[in-house]
Amino acid sequence: MAAGKGLTGGENKPLNGGYILDICRGHWAARVLFTAVELGLFDVLAGLNPGCFPPGAGDMPVHPGLDGTTPARAAAALGTAPDATARLLAALHSLGLVEREGECYRNSPLAHRHLVRGKDTYLGHAVRHFANLAEGWSRLGEAVRTGRPTGFEAVERAGYAERLRDYILAMGDQASLKAEKLAAALDPGCCAHFLDLGGGPGVYTVALLKRFPAARATIMDLADTLKITAELVEAAGMAGRVELRPGDFTGDDLGEEVYDLVLASNVVHIYDAVLNRRIMARVWRALRPGGQVVIHDYVLGDEPAPEAALFDLNMLVGTLTGRVYGVREMGGWLEEAGFREISYRPLTEGSGLLVGKKEMVPLRTG
Repeated sequence: MAAGKGLTGGENKPLNGGYILDICRGHWAARVLFTAVELGLFDVLAGLNPGCFPPGAGDMPVHPGLDGTTPARAAAALGTAPDATARLLAALHSLGLVEREGECYRNSPLAHRHLVRGKDTYLGHAVRHFANLAEGWSRLGEAVRTGRPTGFEAVERAGYAERLRDYILAMGDQASLKAEKLAAALDPGCCAHFLDLGGGPGVYTVALLKRFPAARATIMDLADTLKITAELVEAAGMAGRVELRPGDFTGDDLGEEVYDLVLASNVVHIYDAVLNRRIMARVWRALRPGGQVVIHDYVLGDEPAPEAALFDLNMLVGTLTGRVYGVREMGGWLEEAGFREISYRPLTEGSGLLVGKKEMVPLRTG
């Protein structure tokens, strides 16, 4: 039987009628997770009724710090309807996000790691960000018919400061899943002084500074964003090694021969090709001879991974000019700017690193 990729780019699934219906039900599972995070259900399961799962109870392994509760007690803590809460917990159980023993539920190890507030590995901000995008996605047909975004209205209901903070924290959540892998892929010799364009939460900068103890960094972003960046960089213990440079990298000068590396992470998908060419030309001038540019982004291949193809539609729904590009097109921008030794390395099935080098100035003789 023929097989195809799952929605997350995972192992192949049979291409039959059931696969079609699995796609249709995809938004149901997402909404279950959105609701549980919105309500704070995972937090309640982590802290309410610590005696509900005594050590050695049943055959289920005991996870230190993972407490549980009954649906009725969870409902009392949340102010929700007990029967409806029980049904929500049953759905979360079916998705592997909570575990059950008798009448008690507790977080699964995955949920305990990523969905309980206060943890460094918390992904709740990202979950809420996806929930905020859902209304715009519900009007995808309109976006396809008109070629115009449909997601602004829902996202802009919150005040600017609240919206910005939610967005930056969500980007930090998502970056945390790739940051160490990205840092490990780069050459230590290229990172003495690097510029993180639109660095937002600073997660990639922190990962690079941890891997390269002698390096120093500059993060360039809008002034309002950098107020949040400063908090996060300080919390990571890296404030002394990071310069925060307010500015708009789409138009502001980046300097000349200042940096050994410029990281443009999840930047180019926001803009059209014309503006991306201009950005890469300024990046080339900002690099010292022998320096490197690293574009980290979603990438559309000849057979696009769901991760990249779906994100490309997210750009259609939520931006005026954004899209996901292919390696060949992005490589063309770098070549036009003067970069050489251009190479690509995948990070996930739908994203990767495109690296270009500014050639060393040849030594003059005679």
